[in-house]
Amino acid sequence: ASLGVAALVPARASNATARRSRSAASASRSSRASAVVAMASASSSPDPSDVVVADEAEKTSSKKRKMIALHGKGGTAASFEKYMAPLVAATSETWDWTFVDGPHELHSGGRAWWTLPPNTRTFEAESLDGADDSLAMLDHLWPFDGLMGFSQGAMLAAIACGRGVGPSRAHRPRYALVVGAAFPTARGADVEKLRSVELRAAGEWDEAVPESVAAVVAAPPEPLVRSLHVIGKKDEMNPPAQGRKVAEAFGLGAATHEHQWAHVVPLDDESVAKYVELLMS
Repeated sequence: ASLGVAALVPARASNATARRSRSAASASRSSRASAVVAMASASSSPDPSDVVVADEAEKTSSKKRKMIALHGKGGTAASFEKYMAPLVAATSETWDWTFVDGPHELHSGGRAWWTLPPNTRTFEAESLDGADDSLAMLDHLWPFDGLMGFSQGAMLAAIACGRGVGPSRAHRPRYALVVGAAFPTARGADVEKLRSVELRAAGEWDEAVPESVAAVVAAPPEPLVRSLHVIGKKDEMNPPAQGRKVAEAFGLGAATHEHQWAHVVPLDDESVAKYVELLMS
């Protein structure tokens, strides 16, 4: 399904909520719920996006998970949905896909997640004008289980996974498929936040909660976000080193897949198999 900008404004959030696909509960993450209790008992109040929580998207009863797909700059939800049809079909038994339009209209008629000065790349930009509007859209779409993005959409997915999503920004999708990304320097602190939260959750609970509570709280048994970073060896738009830098910032759950082409979402058999492997894990 494709969602236009009008379908995502806060006044109509309840309609979007009614269409949400919800996934089965994940027993492997029950320790994260305990962690929330532990964090709540800490003497100081942490930034909500620093808190590891049991995601609402994994506590619901629907058999299928929900994927939010984000087109590249100049694209649209409809055109991206058409292009991604092979992967949508390959995962149709376990995933529902929702393709979303960026909030910013370009002169070309396409959409964008933020705007830039002429001849400026995202990894060079000092600010990403309009990015907060796009993040607010994702907040209103929560809960969902996965984020998939290409190019500028991939960078938005990376920012969202680090920053956190939902009304409290205390949630993160379980899966991220990040294709053709560059490191969004102006929001780099958001991207890198995921790694710091994971490292703290994996081994430094004693710094976040009282010692008496930390002693009995188990660390999360797996990464907060499982991600696959797809990098084109011939990509001149967002060079391979940029994609690798994004993958490094994702920390514990990041894997990479490098393909022989340029700035595209590869849909050859090998690449699709890699995507399916991630989404079925």
